[in-house]
Amino acid sequence: MSDYLGYADKVCVVTGAASGMGRALTEILVDFGAKVYAIDRVESPIPGVTRSIVANLGDKDSIDEVFAGLPDTIGAFFGVAGVAGVHNTFLETMTVNYIANKYITDTYLGDRLAEGGSITFVTSNGGLRWELPGLREELVPFTQTVGWAELVGVTEDFNAEFGGELPGFRGYILSKRALNLLVAEQAGPLAGLRKIRINAVLPAMTVSGMIGDFAEMRGGMDKLEESSIGPAGRLAEAVDMARVLTFLGSDLAGYVSGAHLSVDFGMNSLELAGLKPDRLRWTMRDALSAQPA
Repeated sequence: MSDYLGYADKVCVVTGAASGMGRALTEILVDFGAKVYAIDRVESPIPGVTRSIVANLGDKDSIDEVFAGLPDTIGAFFGVAGVAGVHNTFLETMTVNYIANKYITDTYLGDRLAEGGSITFVTSNGGLRWELPGLREELVPFTQTVGWAELVGVTEDFNAEFGGELPGFRGYILSKRALNLLVAEQAGPLAGLRKIRINAVLPAMTVSGMIGDFAEMRGGMDKLEESSIGPAGRLAEAVDMARVLTFLGSDLAGYVSGAHLSVDFGMNSLELAGLKPDRLRWTMRDALSAQPA
């Protein structure tokens, strides 16, 4: 049978590979015969990975050490790791969810991805409407800044505008929006580098390692389910996202780049069609300025 997905012996790098979507994705890639380098804060529990790498994606030196130990040529990179921000500072959340991915893209992926290679990031449905002019304008300083220290500086400056005490969950929304814009901006330049593809998966609320944090933020699991269950009649499972990630990184998606795939069983479409309220057409500055002092 033909290997339509093209994963046999392909070098794949997965961040956040020990749990949730990253674990489900790693299991699929191993099953398809890929050489998987599994990166997370703990050892990967998946049998068959080529190498499990313990790293801190909130630390530049740790990321540099990881890439020093990876193969020179990578077939597919999956940036899955992230934090909800409920128990993290604004800077910590922005660093893991955005700064690390921007730094990796700028510093390593352009040079290390194979001809026709792919980059796929997990962002979020919470990062929708990033393309609206006002929202995009707010995000440009993050996507146009290069260098770890400089990215940290832009993030700290944004935090300082609002007293330097922004909660981590604000960083979650901002980081996902910024990563969506980064995917759009990089589609052209990366295509010019050996036809590298870059895409984003925007998950709806998913049962994964962060579900408890999101439930805490919403005031309990009942309230989370009430606001998050759409036409599917259930919350998404990690494997639902892993299957989509597998497709976007595969040869079957060889002409797909710059795509933002909202994996939510039609929830976003209902909002775009005016059948449900559109809750995300606000800039972060507007939302923060509207808060009572």
